[in-house]
Amino acid sequence: MQNLDSNNSKLAVGFISPSWPVGRFPNGIVTYIHNLMIGIDAIANPIILAAPLLIPEVRNRLIDLDKLEISRNIWQKLLDKILAKCNCASMQKIQYQRYVAKNANKILLAVQQLEVPLDVLEVEESFGTASYLVKKNKLTVITRLHGPWFLIGAILQAHNEPHFKLRILFEGEAIKNSQGVTSPSLDVLNKVREYYGIALPNAQVIPNPVPEVPYDMQWQYSMSQKPSILFVGRFDLVKGGDLVLEAFRQIAMKNSEVELLFVGPDRGLKRNDEDFKIDNYIERFILDADIKKRIQFLGHCNHERISELRKNALVTIVCSRYENFPLSLLESLATGCPTVATAVGGMKEIIIDDYNGLLAEPESPESIAEKVLMLINDPEKMQRLSKNAIEDCKKRFSPEVVAAQTVDYYQSVLARVASAAT
Repeated sequence: MQNLDSNNSKLAVGFISPSWPVGRFPNGIVTYIHNLMIGIDAIANPIILAAPLLIPEVRNRLIDLDKLEISRNIWQKLLDKILAKCNCASMQKIQYQRYVAKNANKILLAVQQLEVPLDVLEVEESFGTASYLVKKNKLTVITRLHGPWFLIGAILQAHNEPHFKLRILFEGEAIKNSQGVTSPSLDVLNKVREYYGIALPNAQVIPNPVPEVPYDMQWQYSMSQKPSILFVGRFDLVKGGDLVLEAFRQIAMKNSEVELLFVGPDRGLKRNDEDFKIDNYIERFILDADIKKRIQFLGHCNHERISELRKNALVTIVCSRYENFPLSLLESLATGCPTVATAVGGMKEIIIDDYNGLLAEPESPESIAEKVLMLINDPEKMQRLSKNAIEDCKKRFSPEVVAAQTVDYYQSVLARVASAAT
């Protein structure tokens, strides 16, 4: 039932966040929730339940899940110790179930302690927590498809991890059992439908939001601009850190001035069964000493620094092997920085090729390099793409537009749940 309190008829909506705030924990889900809050405050009452919460709690607004402890008796503690030492499949499943239940019980305890009853709780699909929440409580649960493990885990070559198959199984159950499902991209939604064999007729595609960038922080072309290519993302297989370096090598062979700014954590990647960190990878595969000197690995940078880099870079590249609906791409487009992205996943739904950006062939450093060189040599095209990207982001991805779509969907789910109960 819709919550009617001192805030009139606004829905009370809970969001489970892997941390908070975004300035202290730069994560895609945290950023999504942060951006959505900009538009949703006027039309709903959002409550963030975070683990961990890195700033003080705010009553009925910011809740620290980590402070909540679920008591365990001596037998439960003993069982956990036994399960930790067992490698058989049946015991691993029990261990995984208990892990999910522990996290879900913290959420349920936090929800019970709220003074404002929740109308809707939005959770990510990760680990399958939503399924447990639905079974143990009458909450209306919406699962948001941020990065299903059958997609991301496979790219990360995580098949040999002990809970790889269990996580995929439990995430599928959570998606199936949730009262509602939203996905930033149609691509991910269709892949979920196909992989799990579920129709999800009431699921809806709702994009990730991105705030408008102030004019003085937007990209502007300058003939004196130092030719730098910006990449913001992890050095790993999913984000295509190896593709970035190889594409830049090919670009640098044809342009003696261009440099690469690589921003993001070094998670490492595997190539030919050998593990590489970014420095080792550059040493092994970028043989030209002059090109090596033109690669700057900046590591983690705060939001303000990245915004400055986007404003001043000549081109941004996104080279992922798969993406749902990446905020790093949206932020580049909102800044107006001319962007080349691989045509994978939801990026094909964000970029309209040759209108607000350029699409390159998946896993093709050659195609990425070709598109970047095309832009560098065509200032008019860069400026046209920049203008269109800024306007398109305002039209399709502003927090106000996305928040309205989100709350409308919540209302439709609540109406359907209420109708089914009568």
